[in-house]
Amino acid sequence: MTTLWRPLVALLLLAVAAGCSAPARPQSPPQPRRRDGSEHVVSGTVVAEQAGRWTVRAGATTYTVTLTPQTAFGTSRQPQPVTAFPVGAQVRVHGTVTGPGAITARRVSPPLRGTRPPGTPAPPTTAVPTPSPTPGPAPTAVPAADVPAAVSAADAVAGRHPGTMLGVAVADGTDGPVTLGTDGARPFESASVVKLYTVVDVLHRAETGATLTPADTDDVQAALTRSDDGAMDDLWERWGDVATVEDVVSLAHLQDTQPPSDTGEWGETTTSARDVLAVYRYALTALDAPDRATVTGALGDAAPSGADGFDQSFGLLETPRPAGVEAKQGWMQDGPLFLHTTGRPAATSPYLVAVLSEQPADDSWDTARATLDDATHALVGGLAAPAA
Repeated sequence: MTTLWRPLVALLLLAVAAGCSAPARPQSPPQPRRRDGSEHVVSGTVVAEQAGRWTVRAGATTYTVTLTPQTAFGTSRQPQPVTAFPVGAQVRVHGTVTGPGAITARRVSPPLRGTRPPGTPAPPTTAVPTPSPTPGPAPTAVPAADVPAAVSAADAVAGRHPGTMLGVAVADGTDGPVTLGTDGARPFESASVVKLYTVVDVLHRAETGATLTPADTDDVQAALTRSDDGAMDDLWERWGDVATVEDVVSLAHLQDTQPPSDTGEWGETTTSARDVLAVYRYALTALDAPDRATVTGALGDAAPSGADGFDQSFGLLETPRPAGVEAKQGWMQDGPLFLHTTGRPAATSPYLVAVLSEQPADDSWDTARATLDDATHALVGGLAAPAA
């Protein structure tokens, strides 16, 4: 009898178990975005600080950030004390995910901005109207300029500003000669100019079989028109961070470019004026026509201010903006000030130009802009004048 009941009891227990429903599991908060198997990044605002533990809000998500004695603050080139990141500071946290919504920080750095010191909240986001440039005349043949003289005139500006270095280069169209200034092959920290490199690689990979999502398309536009760091973060993370630079080095045969040693700091990519022009030439000759139009259209629609509120109206984009100018600007403080202007000076210009600058850390951004403007005036003015 006992032997017969055992199977029945077992079946009854299984039936009861099957009829039970487990309580709904709470949804885990999103994980910090992954760069590779060990490195992660969260960009957001510090909303609370306790000993060894901070709370950082990134959009609608809140993260618990654990600090250790090994956590570094600032960038590798410009270390900062922990006090430089009070509650309210905009930060980028690099480290290892330890659980849902939790990260142990290897480094806490400021956002790659030029206008605000660490600890100053971002300005309110406002819609900045993008001016519609007056259509210029169709490109026509222009008299040949004395390009070496124009480059020398731009180079000479550095001599009038102690501590300033200028990397100047001019390309005659997409297949003509390239003229370098004294530091035209010198690597500078790229700041936001590297956004062009990542965008070109993303578009190239989409042409060769990768899937470009609507979010990618939006980020490409934002990275080029408003120099949006958040958009660049997304592209950098989704498309393999330093791989986007390494790909372009190979595709465009760059000579002086190195990805950042800290994979989280894309602005610390180093590149030269001549390499910037090689990327432009690749984009204008090797990308498919629709992707070329995406790049040139976005650069032609560059907003007066970056997404971080920084005034982009310097160098090639100085007001009044020439009709048809297409430019990618860059700005960043990492010890020295890095301020760059690159692109096509006007619709009627046959040239591509790059003026990269490294300027003293104690200069103001207004002083840095004025110096770069002087160099750009000398260069573009010389290119507009016929050779004697």
